[in-house]
Amino acid sequence: MNNKQDNVLVDETNVPLDKNGNNITETSKTEQKKGMFQKKYVARHITFYVLLIFLVLYLFTGAIATEWQGKVAHIEVANYVFISINAVILGLVNYEILRLVGGTKWPIYTQVITYLFMLFLFLFPVESVTDNYGGIGAINYPFYTLLNWNWLKPWIIFVIYLCAILVYYCLVFSSKEITFGKMTLVLIFTLYLIFAFKAMNKFMLNPNYGWSSVVWLVLIIILTDTFAFVGGVSYGKHKLAPNVSPNKTWEGAATGTIMAAGIAIAYAVLMFNFGNEKNWVFNFFSNDNAKNVMRYVIYVLLAFMLSILSQLGDLSFSWIKRRYDIKDFSNLLPGHGGVLDRLDSFSLVFFIMFIISNVALQR
Repeated sequence: MNNKQDNVLVDETNVPLDKNGNNITETSKTEQKKGMFQKKYVARHITFYVLLIFLVLYLFTGAIATEWQGKVAHIEVANYVFISINAVILGLVNYEILRLVGGTKWPIYTQVITYLFMLFLFLFPVESVTDNYGGIGAINYPFYTLLNWNWLKPWIIFVIYLCAILVYYCLVFSSKEITFGKMTLVLIFTLYLIFAFKAMNKFMLNPNYGWSSVVWLVLIIILTDTFAFVGGVSYGKHKLAPNVSPNKTWEGAATGTIMAAGIAIAYAVLMFNFGNEKNWVFNFFSNDNAKNVMRYVIYVLLAFMLSILSQLGDLSFSWIKRRYDIKDFSNLLPGHGGVLDRLDSFSLVFFIMFIISNVALQR
């Protein structure tokens, strides 16, 4: 009787066991999870090294455009390559912006027009045509030399941008799926990233700035993120923005800013004292006396400000993802999400520096 009842219980359970008596189904699920984790881990590391190699080659391409100017035949090709790479990156960004608002379901021509709009404003200058104050005449843009830009005045630049935006807004009437709110969000995001990449072009290809200035900005961004992570993991207790990015802490943020700013200041001072004038970090600061006190003060203030901005950029993009209930902007970079996920800190730092170089410092 008992044996029969036991048999019935066994039949009802019908759970396959391995030779050690473990549940084969549960073991299989655990192994699948481990396998998926390992694949993501491997994909993330492979993507990281690919991105690192790309970053080095990307910066090298821009650097030789100014360093080897006049020394190597046809070196102006490096300008075109560098600008073209940025145009491609903007194309990927354009896809992710549209994807965010459901624009990938819009008519294909509207998506093409969006990219052409982005490309046009990216290539069209917003600065003086003169050689003074770092105007486009002083930038190694070979295609700018093909036209006589003396007609380009500030008010004309404003009108051209305004007309381009108004024409772009006409897309709202082309499809019922395109709303004014979505188009405005796309426009704001687009203009923001355009000027961030304009800053990259300007700082890398303009002899008044050069690779050293770009490396300085990149160092601040990467070191801030790295030391913020280390500080947060080691002794972080107080949440920085729990509703936006739960893993970030005030202790980590402070560590990232202090360490990144310290190293960046040291780098800038060393380049100023031991490098040649061409490779100074942002060679537009005034020398108020023989000890260059004002230059050092600006280096310190900028280093701390830009480190904080890099973290604000990260938090801002995290807030946007929370707002739209997405984990990543796309899956273009396996294990790392999308291009925008990698440009969060970079974009705000370069965007602000573009404003500073054009408005505050008139260079």
